[in-house]
Amino acid sequence: MDNKRDLDQLNLALIASYPKLSEVFEKTAKREDIKYVNLCAAFEEAANLAKEIEPKVDAILSRGGTAEYIRQVVDIPVISIPITQFNIVRSMYQVPKEVTDIAFFNYGRNIYGIRDIEAMFNKTLHEYIYLNRQDIIKAVSDVKKRGLKVIIGGNVAVQLAQEEGLEGIEVCSGEETVYRSILETKHIVQVHRLVRNQAIRLNAVLNSIAEGIIVTDEQNRIVTFNPSAERIFRLPKEDALGKQVLDIVPNTGIPNVYRNGEPEIAYLQKINGGIITATRQPIFLDDKPVGVVSTFQDVTKVQNLEQQIRKRIYHKGFIAKHHFEDILTNNSNMLELKEMAALYATTHSSVLIEGESGTGKELFAQSIHNSSQRASGPFIAVNCAAIPEHLLESELFGYEGGAFTGAKKEGKQGLFELAHNGTIFLDEIGEIPKSLQARLLRVLQEKEIMHIGGDKIIPVDIRIISATNKNLEEKVKQEEFRNDLYYRLKVFGIKLPPLRERKEDIPLLTGVFFRKFSKELDAKTENELLPLLLEYTWPGNIRELRNVIEQLSLLVDHFKTIPSWIGILNKVLNKEIRKDNKSLSLQVNLENGLKDALDQAEKQILDSMLAQYENDRNLVAQKLGIGRTTLWRKRNGLKD
Repeated sequence: MDNKRDLDQLNLALIASYPKLSEVFEKTAKREDIKYVNLCAAFEEAANLAKEIEPKVDAILSRGGTAEYIRQVVDIPVISIPITQFNIVRSMYQVPKEVTDIAFFNYGRNIYGIRDIEAMFNKTLHEYIYLNRQDIIKAVSDVKKRGLKVIIGGNVAVQLAQEEGLEGIEVCSGEETVYRSILETKHIVQVHRLVRNQAIRLNAVLNSIAEGIIVTDEQNRIVTFNPSAERIFRLPKEDALGKQVLDIVPNTGIPNVYRNGEPEIAYLQKINGGIITATRQPIFLDDKPVGVVSTFQDVTKVQNLEQQIRKRIYHKGFIAKHHFEDILTNNSNMLELKEMAALYATTHSSVLIEGESGTGKELFAQSIHNSSQRASGPFIAVNCAAIPEHLLESELFGYEGGAFTGAKKEGKQGLFELAHNGTIFLDEIGEIPKSLQARLLRVLQEKEIMHIGGDKIIPVDIRIISATNKNLEEKVKQEEFRNDLYYRLKVFGIKLPPLRERKEDIPLLTGVFFRKFSKELDAKTENELLPLLLEYTWPGNIRELRNVIEQLSLLVDHFKTIPSWIGILNKVLNKEIRKDNKSLSLQVNLENGLKDALDQAEKQILDSMLAQYENDRNLVAQKLGIGRTTLWRKRNGLKD
């Protein structure tokens, strides 16, 4: 329903328990120019109808027990049309003169003035109070046992009385009563709209706040428990509202704050194995405490938010994309290294990965990060050889504004700071200048840094994974690399073998790379190409193999059919794996004599030469010392 709708657009519903009330309501509503829905039902049936029409109306009017049934199933105002002394008096005029004792049925309460009515009519009214249909049934039975003949009450009581052979007189609400109920409804709807709008705004504020909020009343019961509190305390609000706060947060200081009237600011508190900060403020009304409002922040989330800010400041996404399942291998040594690396991932210690360029050092580093407890934190990769020496220090450690010529006036965070709660991968660590090695050692030992030009110690929680293609032990011996730093970096070590030492991976990786470039490695290509790839030593390792396959995939598209894989591969690698004529293997049939066998051999030689020189007939004829016409004739099996 539209919250902006004014009272001129009031939509009311009457669910009457007897037809005459419907008639009176309809007449009054038309006179007051009110939109309305007019229905007849009682108790459970009325409640079911109310649920159906609730979205279409502002309020529902009914009477007695039926109104109470409706009130329990809807959230809009439900107004009960009262039974007044005047209604009862009007019903009394219908009682036969000879009847002196009458049963009067009313929902929920006694009617004031009953004794005056008795005196007025010189009759006795026996009151029966009911809450539901079952109560009415029992009361009618009691009336019959007592020998009373007449029942005054609502529609249900009258019907049950008549079924038992008693006389039933219905208490009807008149126009004045219905009119006053409609006026009351207008006022209640107006107040309800104001309260609802305020509640909607307040809930929107509470639901949007990142801090958990708990509000308690005078009995330290929880009356507000916002979504952030649900997340922090891992409890739905339905299980918290109305409960004693100490039952939900056993170690809270909320009762003390209510008792003492003194606020508590930024108290650290342990919850569900984590740490939160809690601030508690007493609520006063007319200088009397009426409750406490408490706000809670998850320290971990605050740190994560800090990390997000750091990332945005640096304008870079620091994400590790690869996992151990991305490391493809059939090599037993590599499989064992994957197993060891997965074990190292369970720790926070430094790892040094050694291996030639292109062997997958960063792939291992990212996989270790993604399998560790730091997987949700940043992964920052730094190539120590790619950043000039005079810039590397400021990149790693950051600097204060104006620390040196050309520095940003607002300063800059370093990569160690941005890697907080995550992993920093220092590639080509062997190239780090000796002047920085002592500062790096301090980061490893103390877990803290200082900006260039700054005097403030900044704690950082990072894991360092480093990699090198150099022999660091040799550099240590030559005093080019600090001995203590080397052993700090190599708490755990991984040495990756080059591709030439794991040739069983070449067919696997070749197929994967061909598929990556939308080519399927067919049987013919596999038989011709793989032996050549296995012969090569791959100094650039997996990176070189990938580049070669990418080029070959492009060439396959260009040539459609490859005349010679050897020739193509020699050109791609810019070096000769082997000559075609060395690989030529003649297969001839001698059953038809030497002449026929020689013709077969000659044709195979010509086919091989044409394949080697990419069908260049002029070049092949020149190499063989024959004319182009002779080449064509011999190639097609024609006699001289």
